[in-house]
Amino acid sequence: MGCITGIFGLILPRFALLAAWANDQAYWNALLGSQLFLGLGFLFLPWTTLIYGFAAHNGMSLLNWIFVIFAVLADLGTYGIGYFGGRKDYSSYRGT
Repeated sequence: MGCITGIFGLILPRFALLAAWANDQAYWNALLGSQLFLGLGFLFLPWTTLIYGFAAHNGMSLLNWIFVIFAVLADLGTYGIGYFGGRKDYSSYRGT
């Protein structure tokens, strides 16, 4: 089950971001300033880019910033799955 969660954590936000960009390219390019930031967000911080894109439409209130912070934590958690999933193996490894 951990592998399925990891796969969905990696694929789902990128698919949603791609679908949102395909529906309204002008909005996403204007929001982030260039396609470079959109591409970097797509590769490295997809949850953050997606949530920021949805939240910035209404203005960035305190609640919207909280959503963006949780999205950053979700991105960091997605990348941390590999380490924390195998931490028992890492802690019992004894190098010679």
